[in-house]
Amino acid sequence: MSTSTRFDYTIKIILLGDHSVGKSSLLTHLAGIQDAKDMSYRCLNYRPNSHVELAMWKNGKRVLVRIVDTGGQERFRSITASFYRGTQGCLLMFDAEKIDSFRHVYTWHTDLETYTNKHPMSTFLVGVNTQSQSKEVTPEQAERLATQLEMQFHELFLNKKSNAVDIIHAMLDKIIIHASRLPSLTIDLIPQQIRPLFIDQARRSTILDQSEKKIFQCSC
Repeated sequence: MSTSTRFDYTIKIILLGDHSVGKSSLLTHLAGIQDAKDMSYRCLNYRPNSHVELAMWKNGKRVLVRIVDTGGQERFRSITASFYRGTQGCLLMFDAEKIDSFRHVYTWHTDLETYTNKHPMSTFLVGVNTQSQSKEVTPEQAERLATQLEMQFHELFLNKKSNAVDIIHAMLDKIIIHASRLPSLTIDLIPQQIRPLFIDQARRSTILDQSEKKIFQCSC
């Protein structure tokens, strides 16, 4: 059965960040959670270092969520525009034990705006935390950066099964609310036919103007 007949909406979320910050681990973690008691989440397809497809239920609607990894391209700064195409959400990730990965969030955020022409995007800052004692980035630092970037900050604990799913659910809520408030985006709360959540980017006529601001400052 095709995805178009099984789901009310399809959403693409991309993962951005330095190499080895936990992007592929997040995909593996999401693919490995199969809790029969939680009917709001199910893994449909998983390709290591590529993507995971999840079936999720929000407000009585069936949502196909495709979460896409960079596949190692970030090591060579070779990510192309096609990676960003059709994206509604982004997780900007860093490793709390690697200060450089935190500093580089600014660069990844700039790339995101460049390749998406600053079209409205739901974005979270996500700090991967192993609960070790060697943290180089505190939650307070991450919160300040998230505030400057005008986005939410979430801590990802890969040893907690529900944590990763909770972040994806929060992202879906953000995307749906974001879509309902902007005239350049469209969402059918009671769709007459199965369709993607957003209209094609070529048809967008409104782009949010954002003033240039200082994004990152570290007192380390």
